[in-house]
Amino acid sequence: MQDYLDSGHMEVIRNPFPSDGHIYYLPHHGVYKLDSTTTKLRVVFNASSRCSNGLSINDTLLSGPKLQQDLLAILLRFRAEAIALTADVKQMFRQNWISPEQCDYQRIVWRFSESDPILDYLLKTVTFGFTASPFLAIYCLLQLAHQYREKYPLAFAALLEALAGFELRKWSSSHPAALEGLDTQLCSQSMLDFESSEDQSQKILGLRWHSQSDSFGFQVNALDRECTKRTILSEVARIFDPLGFLAPLTFTAKCLIQRLWTLKLDWDDEPPMDIRRSWNRFQTELGVLSSLRVPRAFNSCHVVRCELHGFCDASELGYGAVIYLRIVTRDGVVVRLLCAKSKVAPLRPLTIPGLELCAALFLSKLIAYARRILRGHIDIDDEYAWTDSEVARAWICSAPQRWKTFVRNRVALIQDNVPVLAWGHVDTESNPADHCSRGLYPRDLVASSMWWAGPEWLVRFEPRVEPSHSSETPPTEEEKIVSLVALDPPDAVEAVLNSRPLCPMSTNPADLEVLSPGHFLTMEPIVSVPTQDVTPLPMNRLNRWQLVTNTPGLLEALASGVSPYAATAS
Repeated sequence: MQDYLDSGHMEVIRNPFPSDGHIYYLPHHGVYKLDSTTTKLRVVFNASSRCSNGLSINDTLLSGPKLQQDLLAILLRFRAEAIALTADVKQMFRQNWISPEQCDYQRIVWRFSESDPILDYLLKTVTFGFTASPFLAIYCLLQLAHQYREKYPLAFAALLEALAGFELRKWSSSHPAALEGLDTQLCSQSMLDFESSEDQSQKILGLRWHSQSDSFGFQVNALDRECTKRTILSEVARIFDPLGFLAPLTFTAKCLIQRLWTLKLDWDDEPPMDIRRSWNRFQTELGVLSSLRVPRAFNSCHVVRCELHGFCDASELGYGAVIYLRIVTRDGVVVRLLCAKSKVAPLRPLTIPGLELCAALFLSKLIAYARRILRGHIDIDDEYAWTDSEVARAWICSAPQRWKTFVRNRVALIQDNVPVLAWGHVDTESNPADHCSRGLYPRDLVASSMWWAGPEWLVRFEPRVEPSHSSETPPTEEEKIVSLVALDPPDAVEAVLNSRPLCPMSTNPADLEVLSPGHFLTMEPIVSVPTQDVTPLPMNRLNRWQLVTNTPGLLEALASGVSPYAATAS
């Protein structure tokens, strides 16, 4: 609080009762963060505290649009570069002033000791705890960038740092040379000693990053707590994994949570024995994640070829997708786990082929997302999508119009995201996405080589001659029909096209005649089923249409002196 006063971000209120009476007092308390290298004690303001009218100030504020990029996109780009360099913005919210007319909504009461009187204070900067604070802080930075970019395009980066006044600190890097020339006070203290035998780590967007080994790690301490619905949800929420490295593990937890919900237990009820047994094993093995290291960088020098390989699978429990980056260098082939996702099956039962198709759609969206994010950072030469379901693959490789609504809609979306030529079949035993659809416990996940490096055949994989993106969209059904008859003479092709059925000629189910484009050209179909010979039939058994259609034959028979029809019985 003293730092707030010394920085001019807080001041004593001389007149606690403004004339308009529009004020709001913020409750606040301190939070200890022992792993913080700068501020171990932080002040948290509760703008969601409700007044006597039942509303809080956050209830009346607009949060504003989301200006920051997706966390997954930022982390994927962070992995795309060979050398990592990170920094932290010093007091980012407090670098932006609030209009003086609005500061009365940011009041607090405080005293520095028990002997001091309680005073009213006014917070003058954007305050952490308001729902609009992230938007306000980022918008100010973007507005400054937009304002001065046109005026000083060459000095855009320097002007942005100078005019915005945002100070960067806690610099760290995976390469010691990147920190040379920086003031040691601005560097992360745990990153200065690169020769230390202990691999120091720090948090990067919620993930634990070890700079010396340039790898991601996880630190989840198992807590010995009673097994209830509340404790299970609390423990699972502590596992933060935006890249999906622990997707098989979190899928197991999701299945447990879904079962708890279907049982309709109260928050502190004890679940059945089978759930308690599964949870006890899950919780006991969480400690092995501390030894897990996932390489950060998947880009390297002397890259010859780079491919995306995605796998999908489904089971009765759910479905999942995982993407690997296969990089061919001068020294060999490297396969890196890029990202993964999993999802539990809906409570409304679906068939296994239907779930496999949902998994394929899940994978296609993930591939399209990764392709868009990595564009400009890594040149993807080709992409492949693998499934162990022949039924789902047959759906995907055909025209969507052939299928019912459920299949048609999903196949159309899949073909929009991933080319049809990219889809292939893989055995279930070689499908790493099988772990996403069935789940793994922590110890099994750490020991699974197929999950972290992909199937063994991926290293020896021979790419196709033609890239999958050479044909972005599959041919339509009409194009396929034309290509089938293209070997016939041109007049035969024209005859077939002009004889395609438009609608039935009558409501009689026995009548096979249909209206075709040829009827508008020659009053008859050019290519059709041969007309039935009704000459042997008595005339009284013919309908009007048969009489009309056989008029040429009737006239020809009369001219030759032969009775065209069989004699009618008297």
